[in-house]
Amino acid sequence: MLYRASPFAIITFAFAAGIWFTAQFPVPIWLSLAVLVLAGIVVVATRRNPAAAWAAAFVALLAAGSLRYTLAVPDPANSVAAYNGQFVTLEGVVVEEPDMRLDDTRLRVETRRLVGKSFDVETHGIVLVKAPRATSWRYGDVIRAFGTIDAPPVLAEFDYREYLARKGILSWMPRPDAVQRIGAGEGNPIYAAILNVKSALRLSTQRIMPAPESALLNGILIGDDNEISTHLARAFSCTGTSHIVSISGFNVSVVIALVVPALSRLLNKRRAALVAIPAIVVYTLLVGASASVVRAAVMAIIALIGQLLWRRGFTLNTLCAAGFFMLLADPHILYDGGFQLSFAATLGLVLYADRIIFGVQHALEQRFGLEPSRAKTITGLLADLTLVTLAAQITTLPLILTNFHQLPLVTLLTNALILPLQPPGMIVGMIASATGIASPALGAIVGLPAYALMTATIRIVEWTAGFNYACVPVYWFDTPHAVAYYLALFGVTAVVTQSPQTRHNLSSFARQMLKPGLILMIAVMAGAVGIVLWIQRPDGKLHVTFVGEGAFIQTPAGKQIVFAGGGGVLPVMGRAMPLTDRAVELLILPQRNDFARGDTLPVLQRYTVGVTLMPRGEDEPSTMLTEWEDAARTRARQVKAVPPGTRVILEPGVVLTIEQRMNGAIGGRLSYGSTVFELAGDTMVISGTVQPGSVVFVGVRGASPALLAAAQPRWVVWADAGGAPPRLNADIRPIALRDVGMVEFISDGQRIVVR
Repeated sequence: MLYRASPFAIITFAFAAGIWFTAQFPVPIWLSLAVLVLAGIVVVATRRNPAAAWAAAFVALLAAGSLRYTLAVPDPANSVAAYNGQFVTLEGVVVEEPDMRLDDTRLRVETRRLVGKSFDVETHGIVLVKAPRATSWRYGDVIRAFGTIDAPPVLAEFDYREYLARKGILSWMPRPDAVQRIGAGEGNPIYAAILNVKSALRLSTQRIMPAPESALLNGILIGDDNEISTHLARAFSCTGTSHIVSISGFNVSVVIALVVPALSRLLNKRRAALVAIPAIVVYTLLVGASASVVRAAVMAIIALIGQLLWRRGFTLNTLCAAGFFMLLADPHILYDGGFQLSFAATLGLVLYADRIIFGVQHALEQRFGLEPSRAKTITGLLADLTLVTLAAQITTLPLILTNFHQLPLVTLLTNALILPLQPPGMIVGMIASATGIASPALGAIVGLPAYALMTATIRIVEWTAGFNYACVPVYWFDTPHAVAYYLALFGVTAVVTQSPQTRHNLSSFARQMLKPGLILMIAVMAGAVGIVLWIQRPDGKLHVTFVGEGAFIQTPAGKQIVFAGGGGVLPVMGRAMPLTDRAVELLILPQRNDFARGDTLPVLQRYTVGVTLMPRGEDEPSTMLTEWEDAARTRARQVKAVPPGTRVILEPGVVLTIEQRMNGAIGGRLSYGSTVFELAGDTMVISGTVQPGSVVFVGVRGASPALLAAAQPRWVVWADAGGAPPRLNADIRPIALRDVGMVEFISDGQRIVVR
């Protein structure tokens, strides 16, 4: 059957598994090569034994995925990233379409030359430069930028550094003093011409209709959703219709479904394929070539190549082949949210759409007594409105919960109402935008129907997003829950899609093995849980983990304390806290501003908090303040504004003393026996507060080398903040989180172990 044997599905899964494993646990190149060669030899030796050959091939594909990922990891030591933290003059070429935001324009610049205080070198590597907002920046521009380049930040809920690294960007210049154009036309002329067409269409759309309709149409037509307001973007996210806002596999599929049949009527199928393939490539480049767009385009091209060869496409194999070739070209795309959602949605359509439609039609015929023709008509209408969306939701639900932490309960209703509006809106909108390039007045007239359809789409989305419980926050759902969901889903699917005789045999076998199998499963699960709980039990030592600009602390008795909570603390908490413990005893908010609240908000959303400490002061009204206070009221038992000098006895022998920092901020001195940790974060350490032999956690921008040298701490941990750490005395051991990611100190009250 369709689902029972798909060679490309096995190939793609094995290759992706090798990529994932190596991303989590780095594997040496020599080991991947050795396994690949040995597995290849076994495949050849066991070719007459299909089961053994497939097992060996699976291992070989795992090794191939591992090797491909290792080769794709950029080397910061041999690129512009080696100069992170320094003020430089950078010269390079804009190698991608400028990304124009509401406040700035982001340029991806391939570096040619870098000049600093003590160097003038020719180097390479892409730097993300945040230039002033302007429409004049172009792909192929040669620019000169003055400013500090640094590693991208690790944010509270989003690892921006890792996100950019997977795109080959290890450095950025967030606050350049100046950006100058010193040349132009250095890019590929064909790609430049395509981007010029895109820019003309964008400007034409903005001229022929007002915002937010023009912003939505630009998102649908050319993938430019940067002009869409935050409020409207949240409404689309809440209703589960974000795939409408920007170009996705859905939009590309609509275009392909309209263009290819039209060409087939004008030409024969093979000639239509010859014309459609380059047209799809050009359209993919025009709309930005995001992962979801490329997935749809590659699937279409594979199907059209099959049409050229007079072979009919097999959708599951086509999907998996597209996924395999994309992973082969760029293994980092496995972690792209657009690729994951697009692949999962298409997989849901392949596996479940026909079954759901057939089940509904069968129910209408058998339970409601409708004639087959009428039942088929009703089912077809329901399929277009909700059933196809439901099939996609089955496989995308875990990704939505994991990535967006919300469950859109109105998604079926909203999609049913707005999906029929999109194809005519795209067609008329494209014609109107193209017409508007020559005549904005005529384009505005032609675009009136598209304007009406965009308005209707926005109004429907805002209306349904306003329902009570339109989307429900789900913060507890994480990667392990998603894995369990998919294992259960595909396990049930594998059984259901077997022949009746096979299912009967499986049922008989299950009944025979139920009791011993159930006992064994319970024993294995209990043993696994017991081992995890034993590993996570309090060990009688103080654990202090510094990551990003925050710290996670576990006391000898197992209490949890979070300082600041920014940049990567959540993953550390997820790994370190016991499975049954979802409580943080103490949360420290070092400053009363939206940045600090944004850092600690995810902790409040995911965990119950005993006491939250913050400095005294007044708050300025803001959206973040309202959201933070709502979360604190429901998730924190007590919120206190405390003065410097406040002592908090966490447990016998472990004391936290609140200390004054710069600009009204607070920090803390954590004492356990003779070991002391100074929690300063990204604020200045005030003179006289540092204990000799202590561990100091301080920000690069606020550190005083003279003070630290005089105080003589044993370690200084530099928070993951902008700039390069200053040099200290040789007696002080420096650790820069920007370089190591995280560091854990373990103390028994006398000695400290670092790992």
